Amino acid sequence: MALSVADVAARAAVRHPMPAVMYELLSVNESLPGAMTVLPAIIRLDADLERRLADVSRADGPWRERTVKHTLEQGLAEIGFRRVHSAALLITAMKALPIETRVLDYLAFWRYSIAVSFVTTSLAYARRVEGREYAFAAGLFHDVGRLILEEDDPAGLEAVRGIQLRGGVPWHEVERSAFGYTALDLSVALARAWRLPQPLVDAIGGLAQGKRAGLTGSLRDGALAARTLGFATSTGRHLELTPETAALIDRYYEGSEGLRRRVNALLESATIASM
Repeated sequence: MALSVADVAARAAVRHPMPAVMYELLSVNESLPGAMTVLPAIIRLDADLERRLADVSRADGPWRERTVKHTLEQGLAEIGFRRVHSAALLITAMKALPIETRVLDYLAFWRYSIAVSFVTTSLAYARRVEGREYAFAAGLFHDVGRLILEEDDPAGLEAVRGIQLRGGVPWHEVERSAFGYTALDLSVALARAWRLPQPLVDAIGGLAQGKRAGLTGSLRDGALAARTLGFATSTGRHLELTPETAALIDRYYEGSEGLRRRVNALLESATIASM
């Protein structure tokens, strides 16, 4: 008998447990008193994460000249809470999740997820939605079900993607027909199995329910923007950036090419750090 999505998620959560530092990272945000002191203390709970962040600071990126010769506290003060926090979340997630793929393009998967995280964060803070401190994490975790689908059934996912990329049939319908659930359903179940903070679980779960408000709305629009900008494989009708999203990308990233440079720089440095 086929396993339920909850069973698949529970089994995957045992294989790929979230490290304790992830929960600590998710418990702190820049609005909390003393956040600039608490974040370095959390990072130092995991010696490997601290080392990897030091590698990130030495890698090419928009922050390099301001961090390469500094302590963690000095680097944090130079580039700000969100950049250090986001890099720590990304490195921790990449380390915990499957790292070998043959159906999915591993780097393309994370490039898309980072782009979603950046745009979702910009939208969530601009809209001042509740739970916005989880926006970057929501982008990172909203599609992780796809990695687990490949790990569990690479041949099945390869057949599914062949149908999906030919177009004509909604992607979720192909997945549900093949597996009994979708990659998004699995992402939601994984978030629950890992016992991630409830606002984060609700934001990802809201996508499966078709919600368009709150943090889910920002996540949805961030994912659509990332697809529109070519960070993910797209089929079907052409989409355009909304004026709100385009304005935020221009403001915070100096346009779509600036966003692409930020995404690529973070991915490259995080990937080097994880080697």
